[in-house]
Amino acid sequence: MSDRRLSRKGSSLSIRRGSLPVSGLVPPPPSMARRMSLQPVRGQEGSAASTSSSGSRRTAHKGEVIRDDEAKAQEREGSLAWKVLSNTQTQMLQELTVEDLEKKLAEIFKLTSNHINLNEGVLLDYYVTGFWWAKDQSFSTQQISGFITVLHTLLENIKESKMTLVDNLKEFKKMLPGIGNENSDISGGLDFFDINQAKTITDYLKQTIFQHYKMYEFLCHDQREEQIVCRDLLIEVLPKADLPYPPPLDEGIDQNIYDDYIATPRETPTSQDDSGDGIDGQEDAAPSLTQSPVEAQTEKVESEEDAANETEDLLSGVTADDIKRIMDEVAQDMFGGLQAEVGKKLKDREAEIIARINKIHRIADA
Repeated sequence: MSDRRLSRKGSSLSIRRGSLPVSGLVPPPPSMARRMSLQPVRGQEGSAASTSSSGSRRTAHKGEVIRDDEAKAQEREGSLAWKVLSNTQTQMLQELTVEDLEKKLAEIFKLTSNHINLNEGVLLDYYVTGFWWAKDQSFSTQQISGFITVLHTLLENIKESKMTLVDNLKEFKKMLPGIGNENSDISGGLDFFDINQAKTITDYLKQTIFQHYKMYEFLCHDQREEQIVCRDLLIEVLPKADLPYPPPLDEGIDQNIYDDYIATPRETPTSQDDSGDGIDGQEDAAPSLTQSPVEAQTEKVESEEDAANETEDLLSGVTADDIKRIMDEVAQDMFGGLQAEVGKKLKDREAEIIARINKIHRIADA
């Protein structure tokens, strides 16, 4: 039944499995179309066969894998199949999951920086989404390859040729001749699709690349402005190991050793003698340079004894009552304000407690 012929006005038309009737003929009912698609070609049971419009026959036996060069040789001139994805690549991609498909297409289209480059990420999504959609439509390997060629061509028209939306639509229109017409000598390269599939593809392209055409133009032609975020950090380093700063911890030593041998001695202010001017003081100090260590030590002890005697003389005229009076004055100055402050806090606390008690009584009476 798949090879039967219909004649109309002296012309013959071959109706094969999977083909659509020429415009002007009445299509077969759906039940007959299903029976025609299920019946094997006469003399080719156990194999899938299709005849191109040029009359050549392509046959792929079950379990046989056609090489890429053979698949290209079997296509008619101008076919869009195997232009971007070869036969083996398309078959391999059909068996992958979405994650693996994304990785393989990134390698094929050289979009390996898609995880850090937004432009490459968008283009990779464009191809992955189109391939998966074609797979869901149950397209054959040849049809999926041709559809990817369409997607790639339309995108390249935007990137390289900078075509407008109208011009790109015209280019897509040039790919459609020959679909559904097996005897036509004109082919746009997609004659392996039928009319319904061509309509589905057109709707898909309309909702994707054509509807968002401005976005793809901006993606391909406008360079994103690089924003460099700067931040000034003020880092305070440790000062040098010098006074008044302590030395580094890794140089820590015993405090006594540091005080005796390392620390810079503090400058002691020089006192002037009230009994004489500076010249006399220098004259008195001059002989001390010739004194022996024993004499210097004796003089130091005598000066300490004189200071102790002066202190005893000052305290000899002070009685116990005077000391008591002085202590009372000091205590009054130190603790007088504290006593007043404590008394004020006690009064405030007492008033607060009384207010709480009154509040409790009012609540109890109510």
